[in-house]
This record gives sequence, C-alpha cells and structure tokens, in this order.
Amino acid sequence: MKPLTGSPIVLKKANLALIRKVIKAKGTATRAEIATETKISSTTIRSLLSEMMQNGEIESLGYDESSGGRRAERYGFQADRYYSAAVCITDNQMVGLLVNVFGEITETAKLEIKDDEIESVIETFIDEVMQKREIKSIGLGVPGIVEEGSYWRKNKQKDELDKSDIGEHLAKKYGIPVIMENDLNATAIGFKRCYEKEYPNENEEDIHMVYLNFEEGCVSAGLISGGKIIRGFRNLAGELGFIPMKENRFLDECMSEAADDVTYINLIVIILSWICGILNPQYIALAGPQLREDYIGSVCDGLFAVLPDFLQAEILYAPDSWHDYQEGMAYLTAEKMFEEIQLIKN
Repeated sequence: MKPLTGSPIVLKKANLALIRKVIKAKGTATRAEIATETKISSTTIRSLLSEMMQNGEIESLGYDESSGGRRAERYGFQADRYYSAAVCITDNQMVGLLVNVFGEITETAKLEIKDDEIESVIETFIDEVMQKREIKSIGLGVPGIVEEGSYWRKNKQKDELDKSDIGEHLAKKYGIPVIMENDLNATAIGFKRCYEKEYPNENEEDIHMVYLNFEEGCVSAGLISGGKIIRGFRNLAGELGFIPMKENRFLDECMSEAADDVTYINLIVIILSWICGILNPQYIALAGPQLREDYIGSVCDGLFAVLPDFLQAEILYAPDSWHDYQEGMAYLTAEKMFEEIQLIKN
C-alpha cells in the first residue's frame, strides 16, 4: 500500500487524532501499543506524547512490569481536559449533559422545550458549554427515526412526520463529530452499559438483550445482538406496537384496552414469546411508565408455561428509563471524540 501524504500540519493533526482514539478505546496505552494500532513511527509517537503531556491532555500512569527489557510507560487521559455535549430529548422534556472523556456525566441541565424551537435551545446549550469546556463531540438522542444527520419527528398538530436536519446543521456549525440516536436505542445501550458495569466479567460481544418499553399508547423495543443495536433496513426495528393482532387491531391498541390484569399479563406473555422465538435473547428488560411491575412475576410464570427451556430468556426489570437514556447518550457521544480528522486515499 502506498503511503498517504499531506501537509505537515494536516498529518500532525491526523496522527494526534489516531493516538487519542487508541488511548480512548483502550483506556490506557503504552508507546508500543499505540505504534501497533496506528503504524505511526515510534519517534513521532514519542514526540507527540510529550507534547500531549505538556498540554495537559494525558498523564503518565507509571510503568508496566518488566518482561525482561525496559519497562513500558503507560499513558491515560486527564479526566477534565476534553468533554462532549449531549442532549436527551423526549416528547415532554429535554436535558443537556456534559460528558468527560471516560463517558461519565459531570453536569446536567434541564432545558425548556418551546414549540418549534428545539434546535435553537440545543444550540444555546452547546454554545454555553463550549465557553467553559473544550467540546470534542456532540450527541443528540431523539424521539424519532434517525437518518444520518436528520431525524423524523411526529408533528402533534398535523399528526404527521416532520424532518429535522439538526444533526447535519450542528456538524457544519461546530466542525466536530455529531452522533444522533433514537431515544429507545440509546436507552437500551445505556441499560446494557449499566449491566456490564455490574457484571464486568461478561463479554460485551456475547450479550443478546431486548429492552422492552411500555408507554401510553406505545410498545417498542431496543434490540441488541452481539453487543450491537439492531436498527433494521429503515431504522424501524423494534416498533412492536404496529404488529397486527386479532380483529385487525394493532398491539398498541390492544395494550391500551387491557384494563384487567389477566388480559394485560397474557398480552405481555405473547409479546415475550415472539421476542424469544424470533431473536432468542439471553435477557429481556422490562421498562416504561405503563409497565405494571407488580405483575412481572406472573409474566415470568406465564412465559415458562408456554415456551420450552431452550427459548427462555431471563427477565430483568429496568426501574429508571431516564437514567438509562442519559447513560446511553453519554457513552455514544464520548465514543465519537477524536474523529474529526481523517485521511482518505483517493
């Protein structure tokens, strides 16, 4: 492969971005590990790491145990040097997050939603945090269908979908990476991240999980397979409420009418049976304001009664969807740091 060339300034920025991405992905790294991942020369890495130390970006974490030769020095980021700005949006509330390089939420701000002024509120929040911190990426969690830098949201007055190009606009205005994610997908990712923290020995790539959310008039799911979100061909995977039931009624309508407990439990057992039969997840997390958590035990009993053992999933309860949402967006936004410089071969 022919080497890529460019101006010294551009190459330095690209090399710095690669080094930052390696340290970010690994948590900590030595010069040898960075060289292996990036193919940058050891001399260049040593020089750039020294500059990053002087700028307060990284710190020395000491030396690894010797394997017979010189001990390798290990580097990690300073927690308070780089940040991301994320915004979690729902139909009735919006919260801004300041996230450090480790994906930890350091500050939150409740943002007032104004009709048709969501974009301006988001920009005001980002402008304010950029005055205080060095922001390296932006994340938006949205209650709609995401298409790259845009999303489709429901217009309550017209009962139709409107398109917002807010992601594309923010990327052009600020010149840093912007990630957009459907709110429920972000919530599922956040719940998975919390689960991984509680059970650190479980391999992320082995996690097969469904996050099933019950809201007023809406049943939807975030689908995770092999640690990755399943979005589907048109980014609509998980819209269970549109599945037709008896008498040409959709699931959403049936759930809204399930006033008595027996009907409610039976419907959820049916939903879980579909999920187990089609996706065969290891875990199904039940969440949402319309979930009747007192009946989770009865739902589990009903599921065991209708499914064979090899299709069973472990049923989990997710008590705080909003917390999961914020954790998911914090993680996704922090992961986009240091992607602003890329070299491509024409």
